[in-house]
Amino acid sequence: MKKRHVMRALVAAATALALTACGSAGSSDASKSTSTAASTTSAASTSSGSEADTENEITIPAGESVSQDSDVTAMVAVDFTTMDPMDTSDTLSGGVQRMMMDGLFGFDENMQIIPMLATSYEANDEATEYTIHLREGVSFTDGTPWNADALIANVNKWADKSLGLKRTTFLCNVLDHAEKIDDYTVKIYLTQSFGAFISNLAHPATLIMSPKQIEAGEDACAQAPVGTGQYKFVEWVAGDHMKVELNKDWWGYDADVCGGTALADADAGFKSITFKPVAESATRVSAVQAGDAQIMWSVPTESVDTLKGDSNVSVGMGDSIAVWYFFMNTQKAPFNDVKVREAMAYAINKEAYIQVVMNGYGSVATSMVGEEVQHYKGNDPYSYDPEKAKELLKEAGYPDGFTTTLMYSNTTANQKKAEFYKQQLSEVGIDLELNGMESAVLNEKVQGADCAGADAEVDCYLSGWSTSTGDADWGLRPMLATESEPPMSYNVSYYENEKVDQLLKDGLATADEDKRGEIYGEVQDIVWKDLPLLCIASDKNIWATSNNITGVYLLGDGSIGMRNARMAAE
Repeated sequence: MKKRHVMRALVAAATALALTACGSAGSSDASKSTSTAASTTSAASTSSGSEADTENEITIPAGESVSQDSDVTAMVAVDFTTMDPMDTSDTLSGGVQRMMMDGLFGFDENMQIIPMLATSYEANDEATEYTIHLREGVSFTDGTPWNADALIANVNKWADKSLGLKRTTFLCNVLDHAEKIDDYTVKIYLTQSFGAFISNLAHPATLIMSPKQIEAGEDACAQAPVGTGQYKFVEWVAGDHMKVELNKDWWGYDADVCGGTALADADAGFKSITFKPVAESATRVSAVQAGDAQIMWSVPTESVDTLKGDSNVSVGMGDSIAVWYFFMNTQKAPFNDVKVREAMAYAINKEAYIQVVMNGYGSVATSMVGEEVQHYKGNDPYSYDPEKAKELLKEAGYPDGFTTTLMYSNTTANQKKAEFYKQQLSEVGIDLELNGMESAVLNEKVQGADCAGADAEVDCYLSGWSTSTGDADWGLRPMLATESEPPMSYNVSYYENEKVDQLLKDGLATADEDKRGEIYGEVQDIVWKDLPLLCIASDKNIWATSNNITGVYLLGDGSIGMRNARMAAE
């Protein structure tokens, strides 16, 4: 039996500053066969999960934005890695790619799935066949029409293992082939059940590239992306800047193409945006305060109060779905004993971590995935109880504690985290030796290790994870499944649990979201007790703009959103 899924409208009050969004996926009676186009409705200018700074907030009357006549500069902390979505593994690059390329599906401000180049889909009960209905009236910025042929060209690239791109395994292991039903309908066949398929199609890895650019080769895709997006690529000088310009013909401005309500106001968007990578936080902050840059993300927590006190700057803040972890290699002593892992959980004061490490801008983690991730289920955090930690260590045969090593990327922020952990664990007799190193070396040693967990160099590991599909599968399977142990994926704890492995497979074996929710809830409960890693805290997403700009925000995964950005005349 096939189930029809359409994007339900998210109803919210429209305002003069409104961002617009489509609704999240839902299912209707399987007997219904009439195609239903997704519609869009207006929503608030910042996500409901965000608490934008109100001290310097402005209101721009409808039609009075000057942003489409304005060139702006945006400051970022690091350079982009590539403009090919299938070769991208960092949030920054993927987020900016979303401005130039649309996916079949995307996210609203609360990371709920919305239709983009697709309008609806159908899935069979086994989640092995997906029929995708495409939006009509859309073209790529090179003039190529968006249709079934264009989608199939992209699906073929996603499935091509020979390209060796970083995101090759994201879908290639489950893609069989795509079949053109008509000019605006494509049926995609999978090799196995994959209930998270639609969520994966909302991930930036599956942004849609023009077939002409795909034919031009990987270098062309990496250096000069061509999509159907609100912006067009202009140039990228590595280490210096990237520039995009407004695509005034973007389909998202057309209410009829959008299914009733436009995705963005007619006067939204900037004439051009120049992104400048600047590693020094103080320099980025100063640039926004001086007006040399109009947008900055993310804001270092130590600079929030300074920026909030500047009347020329507006600061926005929202909940992040990124979670920071303390991994333990469960295949090596002493972490092969759950009592030791439990002692670690009681030995770390998460509230203190938020105050000391995050300057108060964070929250204690209650799951491996953030609260806005689909199928999140929270659990009570382990309390700070060093005496209980000592008791558990004694029961495990370590009355005097032990010595272990923490590996991490040696950024300033990570060093601060590592030193906090060292101090905390010393209180219960654990000597944590710190081993910070360059990211490339660290990745080779930890994520690139090709050996059994017992032989791996890693004892403990500091890292975080952002579930950029918005679905629990991508926040659990890469770090818990036995098949995800390095070098295949990110199970740095070398956690092996047959029941969890089966549940993770079960979660992909159905397209029924209620069933998937029950399955992933059980996984989160099991892992909370097994503790292959410690879930420490979730960040706050913090961004800043000039005080005459509205409509800029960060998605839960930390990527930039400015679809409905508007600027007031000074």
